[in-house]
Amino acid sequence: MRIAGIGLAAALGMLPPAAFAADPPSSLSRTAARQCQAEGPGFYYVPGTDTCLRIGGYLWTESYYNSYTDYPRQNDRTYWVSTFGLQVDARTATDYGPLRSHMEARMIWRSADPWSDGPAGADFQPWDMHIDFAGFTFGYLQSFFDFYANADVLGTDPATIGDETQIGLVGYTWKLGNGFAAQVSLEDSSARDAGLLPASPASADPEEAYGATARLPEIVATFGQSGDWGSFLLSGALHQIGAASTQAGLGRTTDDWGYAVQGGVMFNLPVIAKGDTLYLQAAYADGAVSYLGLIDASGDFSAPDAFVRADGGLSKVRGWSAVTQYLHNWNDRWNSAFFGGMGRFDIDDPVARAAYGASGVTNVNVGANLTWTPVAPLAVTLQYDYNLYRADDYRPTGNGLPVASQEAHEVLLMVAATF
Repeated sequence: MRIAGIGLAAALGMLPPAAFAADPPSSLSRTAARQCQAEGPGFYYVPGTDTCLRIGGYLWTESYYNSYTDYPRQNDRTYWVSTFGLQVDARTATDYGPLRSHMEARMIWRSADPWSDGPAGADFQPWDMHIDFAGFTFGYLQSFFDFYANADVLGTDPATIGDETQIGLVGYTWKLGNGFAAQVSLEDSSARDAGLLPASPASADPEEAYGATARLPEIVATFGQSGDWGSFLLSGALHQIGAASTQAGLGRTTDDWGYAVQGGVMFNLPVIAKGDTLYLQAAYADGAVSYLGLIDASGDFSAPDAFVRADGGLSKVRGWSAVTQYLHNWNDRWNSAFFGGMGRFDIDDPVARAAYGASGVTNVNVGANLTWTPVAPLAVTLQYDYNLYRADDYRPTGNGLPVASQEAHEVLLMVAATF
């Protein structure tokens, strides 16, 4: 007991005077307290500093039922997921403006992989780790290109059309007044790579014919506004397509540029009910299909960025997507989100069409959820989502879809608590 007491006293002796409640607050601590009040609820200053800190988190427990046409017998139609998220937000006033450091990490346990099989296991997933300072953003966070990003679609494994990509980036934001802002960023190209495939799989192994080559980062620019009425965002991205042939004797590298553009708007609708919102978003891509956010639940026929022709040139894959969502608050304890989307990609090269058995693919999804909040911060959600992935001009080749279309159904029961 005496040794423990000495150790505790020594530890306390190492703390700065500001750590003791009995000490009178300094002007620095009073300034920090006022600053933390300005940052919002949940922020407290770190003793002895002028840094405001907020620690929070959430726990999701989820039960899934999902299946799709031609579902493999070994796959799990039902599985369970538990997700614990920890959030830390630190903000410090400086002569150059506020310095913000944000971290969100997830520990996920699941009994199976989404839409698949697999043994039970746990995984650590960094979700957001970035620094904001003097207009600059550095780190790993959601792409500047994204807007809708599956807002109010719940769960760890959503099967909905819509771009939501966590990515490494460095960017800059210009605040232009009246809620307007412009952004530019350089983002990790590997996270946006949909790959290249030979136009004729018979002439090369599609899994091994082309390997990754060094690419420039994604170049992303946006312009938008946020206000009481809602918000809008116009996004554009340049994506370098490239791959080096790994076939003996060829040794060629081919590259080109693809691009994507997107426009999204969100309306606040208090005239219907407090907190109601409506999202509308559309995107177009040429050689940058990952920006469309299409969902191929089975993974049998995802679109590449381009097909490589026999002469070494590229035939880029074009596509588009459009999504919408309406969130309605029935009362203080019940709300619902209604969401849907449609998209497609087209294969222009006739050789690739013949080899893969389709001229393109149409993707459609619709869904809704109902959330009950018996007492904050506890919420219970039941959600259903339907996804259709259909090949146009289909014929079986063994290289594309095993059937002309695949229908996927997903039911989610989720219990969530935040703190």
